[in-house]
Amino acid sequence: MIKQNRVQQYFDSHNNHLNEQILKISFVFLALSVTWNVIFHLLNVPYSRANLSILFAGLVICLLIMILKKFLPKDIMIHVILSFMLFIFTCLYFGSGFTDAWTYYLIVPIIAALYGQSKILLIYSFFSFVLLFGVSLLFPIQKPFDSIDLSNQLLTHIIITSFSFMVIRKLNGLYKKQIEFVKESAEITIEQVVKTFVVSVEAKDRYTFGHSDRVSKYAVAFAKTLPEFEDGKKLTQLHLMGLLHDIGKINIPESVLCKTSELSYEEYELIKTHTVVGAKMIEKVEGLEGLKSGVLYHHERWDGKGYPTQKKELDIPLEARVLALADAFDAMTSTRAYRSALSEKEAFIRIVEGKGTQFDPYLVEKLESVKLSWFKICRESQDDLDELERTFDIF
Repeated sequence: MIKQNRVQQYFDSHNNHLNEQILKISFVFLALSVTWNVIFHLLNVPYSRANLSILFAGLVICLLIMILKKFLPKDIMIHVILSFMLFIFTCLYFGSGFTDAWTYYLIVPIIAALYGQSKILLIYSFFSFVLLFGVSLLFPIQKPFDSIDLSNQLLTHIIITSFSFMVIRKLNGLYKKQIEFVKESAEITIEQVVKTFVVSVEAKDRYTFGHSDRVSKYAVAFAKTLPEFEDGKKLTQLHLMGLLHDIGKINIPESVLCKTSELSYEEYELIKTHTVVGAKMIEKVEGLEGLKSGVLYHHERWDGKGYPTQKKELDIPLEARVLALADAFDAMTSTRAYRSALSEKEAFIRIVEGKGTQFDPYLVEKLESVKLSWFKICRESQDDLDELERTFDIF
């Protein structure tokens, strides 16, 4: 939704800027035309056949549209501008005295193409084609009337319109590629920012090193088997939620995070604040707002006895219910300061025991299909942990 809004804002900004530029250019052109021809009339030299009344009327209407532009809706303004172009070129046909004034109508498809919408190009190209045919047939500037000239004029208009359609397609293709490039770059940047956050949290506790990355891997591997996550965007969001789910622990003192003995009531309540703190942190970072639900609700329980809001059952967002399973599995299979790791099989047994109380029963049933994948992730990550341990031993 955020991306769609930004794209729409881009198009609105582009169209507004284009409207202003077309009006300014039209005003300057008409003002120069009037001035140019007035000078020739004043000097009484035979270099002008222009009808000054028609040109001046066009200039006045251009000024009125520039004034009314602030009060007209954006979508309507596009049609006002293009209709004005048709009017101006008709005025120039009758008022410029230019023997090839029909060529002004060829500009309409080019201007319409600048808006990047095939529908608009088709509509106003048709109108300009009809006007070109009508005025050339009924009010030919060059006499006697030549039907071959008219046929060639119409053919030229069709050719220009065809090229304008091709320009739109090429520009839209380039724009889509640019959007995809910017999107991919933004996603890479966001992931880099996310991983920086994660490192800053996990650096406080050697026992939780890699926890967020593993939770993300477990969650994504599981979600790929669920029909609710067929959309790749949802998988990407879940991946980032997994990385960020414990970001709020940056606010927890190391003395509490690394405590080897049982936590006091106050310390446990402090630990529980990490979900709310994390949610408040990411909602203030542009591009991460959509990850809030996973960060805030991943410690809620199916029976409503979790935290921070005591949501239960389907009121808990699906992403948070998936993360709850991944988080619990990794916590149980990881060595902590206060206990040793459980085996993968024992961790699975405990998850099944929590079916319908701590965990979503539907998800627990589906979890069997990724058991082997989770075991593989767990064992591969253990190799990384062993390497980390050796690094710590060196220091």
